[in-house]
Amino acid sequence: MVRAERKYIDLMRQTTSGLFGNWDPESPIKVGSYGHFDLDTTRFTVLGNIYDPQFQVLLDAVDGRFKMSDYPPELDPVEQDMIITSTGARKQPFDPGADAKKENFRKASFKMSFKHLPGKRSAVLVVHKPRLYHIPRNKVLDVLYRIPELNGLFIIPSVYKCRAWSIYLSSKVEEIVSVALLPSKVGFDLEWWSNSDSDFLRQGTDKDRFASPLFTAKQKLPLIRRYMRGMPVPDPEPGDKFWIDGCPGWEPVDEDGYDDPIWEEDYEPPVARVWRRIMCKSTTRW
Repeated sequence: MVRAERKYIDLMRQTTSGLFGNWDPESPIKVGSYGHFDLDTTRFTVLGNIYDPQFQVLLDAVDGRFKMSDYPPELDPVEQDMIITSTGARKQPFDPGADAKKENFRKASFKMSFKHLPGKRSAVLVVHKPRLYHIPRNKVLDVLYRIPELNGLFIIPSVYKCRAWSIYLSSKVEEIVSVALLPSKVGFDLEWWSNSDSDFLRQGTDKDRFASPLFTAKQKLPLIRRYMRGMPVPDPEPGDKFWIDGCPGWEPVDEDGYDDPIWEEDYEPPVARVWRRIMCKSTTRW
């Protein structure tokens, strides 16, 4: 049995810088959520949200003048389509195949083919008309750093919302997968077309842009003590830099999404083990 979600999220984590993939974009992740990653499923487990009324109690304990209601999430302009390919997947000119009528794709909002190399699984994510929804920069995270209840947890400062998305995880065989985003035959919506009927092909559209295929997750920078007697107050401009991408904590996975046996405790190289413990476990001791 392939643990497709676990493998896909791990591949996205390796491929992107500071971004996490969401295997089920129709289950949106909200900006300001905090929690931790389930090491078995790699899903993000939400424990609360900084915009919840009850969280204001924690804020009042460190700064009675700071109100989250004064800093609602911001929505950036629409960006160009995002195409993320992991190692082993390559973009190619769109080719629907000999059996498809090419005139059907003239009005496509997006169309492209992807070649997946054999031997290993690879992943592709297409995000159509993404918009970044985020906490106001350099205004909020600096204060949240002082809240001890967030020690060892991740916070979601930004989420990519989109009009449509397409996810594909390959099957370790050489294949070319083509996708196209076309006008719907019913109404004014969009619909996806693909030459693949794989169980690992997941696609969707959302007129309301609630779908969230990508998000960022930050942890407190460990071993930093900014608020000590005699220390100068840092410039607020780099305030967000006291939060880092951190490490979600799960072990490297094999091609089917299970823990890779070469990284078990008896075989993990000492240097790799020390590095993993520093990056992945330091915040849990707070």
